[in-house]
Amino acid sequence: MLKQLKDVKFIGDLSLQDADVLAKYARQSSSILEFGTGGSTQIIAQCNTGINISIETDPEWIAVTQRRLTQLDATPVEFYSYADLSIATQNKTFDLIFVDGVDYLRREFAINMWPLLNINGVMIFHDTRRFNDFQNAAWVAQLFFNEISSIDVNAIASNGKSSNMTILHKKVNEPYENWNQTEDKPLWAYAAESNSEDLPLWEHVIK
Repeated sequence: MLKQLKDVKFIGDLSLQDADVLAKYARQSSSILEFGTGGSTQIIAQCNTGINISIETDPEWIAVTQRRLTQLDATPVEFYSYADLSIATQNKTFDLIFVDGVDYLRREFAINMWPLLNINGVMIFHDTRRFNDFQNAAWVAQLFFNEISSIDVNAIASNGKSSNMTILHKKVNEPYENWNQTEDKPLWAYAAESNSEDLPLWEHVIK
């Protein structure tokens, strides 16, 4: 038994490793946004007692998931169509954003929602053992690389096996800076020309 799934029930297209990883981060979050209603919604609703918003393109799938949630001890979930994404997220930020849903909208969703992810929050991409889904994570990483502290590729679940979940961890934006200038280094210290070549090589090394 995976330890994060104790007392968690779900029906949906996630491996046990995927569910374990999602449950772990859902428990650490107070506000969650997901794209792709289903098994992930059931897991999130059982593991997070805060704000849960689920975005879906298929209204019938929302109805199925709502019925399944009534059978669980779960936190209420707000459901919205993808067309109402801007309404659903207005004036909100999130600790966890889960990227699943229909394939052709995943990258668009992730890129547009990244600014709504809180510092120290995580964006989790599902199915990243598939090239196109890993590419979605890579696109976000390229666009926002100065805001990412680490990336867990197909994160390890609590049973030691790989999931299909790639996780981007968000940090404060730290743009590139010329450290030779910001650290006020003398020219010789970064191998530029200087008039100090007669000094011992490590004369000015920080002690």
